[in-house]
Amino acid sequence: MTTRAGRAPADRATATIDTPVGPVRITVADGVIAAVDHVQDPSDDASPKDKLLRQAIRQIEEYFAGRRRRFDLPMAPAASPFQARVRQAVIDIPYGEAASYGGVAHLLNSGPRAVGQACGRNDLVLLVPCHRVIGAGGTLGGYGSTSGLERKRRLLEFEGYPRKFPAN
Repeated sequence: MTTRAGRAPADRATATIDTPVGPVRITVADGVIAAVDHVQDPSDDASPKDKLLRQAIRQIEEYFAGRRRRFDLPMAPAASPFQARVRQAVIDIPYGEAASYGGVAHLLNSGPRAVGQACGRNDLVLLVPCHRVIGAGGTLGGYGSTSGLERKRRLLEFEGYPRKFPAN
């Protein structure tokens, strides 16, 4: 995997790594992972000097090498108590498995749309594996943009989820 790193405003450290599902940018701020997001055009160009950033890169590389199933990194707090509950419920979905938006909602005494909206606001992709949350009847549901559904399908297949989804 190729790594590009840089220093963003407000003393945030960033790095972009190439992964089997496209480039992923990692942002560290105030000693926590502030964001992990899919990007179209990587723009960072130096080696990462931040220790936490290097640790995040290593764990993501281990994940894609099949040697890691959960991440052990300090993450920025969720934006709301509800998003924190959704985040934890999603993290608890085992590697290689999936849960429906309705199933997660039932656990949280909430509605599936609220869970979908919280997953849509997930700014810690891979670390908070919202790709493991699928629609009713086994459909993919959502995952960011239209191209995000292809990433979601590929991540589920990578993890060995037994149901096959048609390529977009």
